[in-house]
Amino acid sequence: MTENDTSLLNLVNASGFLFQLRIDHEIEKTKSSREGRWEVIAREHRWLDPLDGKEGFIDLVLDSGIARMVIECKRTTEASWVFLITKGQPQTRRSRLLWTYEGPIPKETYRKKLYEWHDFNAKLLSFESTFCIVRGQGEKDAPMLERLSSLLLRSVEGIANEELGFSDKSVGDLHLYAPVIITNTKLYICQYEPDDIDLFMGQLGKADFVEIPFVRFRKNLSSSTPDHKQSDLQKANLYNERTVFVVNSTSIREFLADLDFPYKINVPWPWEGLRQS
Repeated sequence: MTENDTSLLNLVNASGFLFQLRIDHEIEKTKSSREGRWEVIAREHRWLDPLDGKEGFIDLVLDSGIARMVIECKRTTEASWVFLITKGQPQTRRSRLLWTYEGPIPKETYRKKLYEWHDFNAKLLSFESTFCIVRGQGEKDAPMLERLSSLLLRSVEGIANEELGFSDKSVGDLHLYAPVIITNTKLYICQYEPDDIDLFMGQLGKADFVEIPFVRFRKNLSSSTPDHKQSDLQKANLYNERTVFVVNSTSIREFLADLDFPYKINVPWPWEGLRQS
């Protein structure tokens, strides 16, 4: 086959790298604006998946004070992702994220390395959903967003563990990690009344659909860290929830401007029972 500019351009355009590069460029353009507090500190960062030992690459890692944003850029051909929301459900600021700490602890004279998943409040308001419906996904298929989110979460834990191992602690002892998926896919919420779901067919006769710029996807998702012991199933279910921010690529600036955390974050006390690396 003889290559020409058109065939080579088609080859390049078939790759997802261009989308990732454009997202990177858009973030860099915010440096002179109110969104500019987020800075790209790593690109194509290598990590090893502890579940299968395979090598992966984190697309982008952003820094803002003690906060980190770990980004997966996902270009798809799907027309839309639809998130189920009950009518009247308010938007939220809560986000269940990973924090790490290395330093002295109360009543101790030596430093410890600690990490845990915990609920924090962010400036950003958004809807929160547990269910995402993707066109063309059958009942027997493994949910696409769940698979993508689980892999992203393991990469977040991987980079957090790597940072805990650094000898230079001038960047600070406390870090907070936000997993983010940026996609070209349009995002919608489906607002429904539970009583409107047909009890026999399991279908809706009516619902309201609203396009949204971003959403919190919160669910029990796989993790590379060992299960934390809980006293009952209800507490275990709550503990294993994770938050992944899903953002439409045209709303990056708005998302960067609003995803802000206080400089001083209260991590859960007491320290006893938290994981130590």
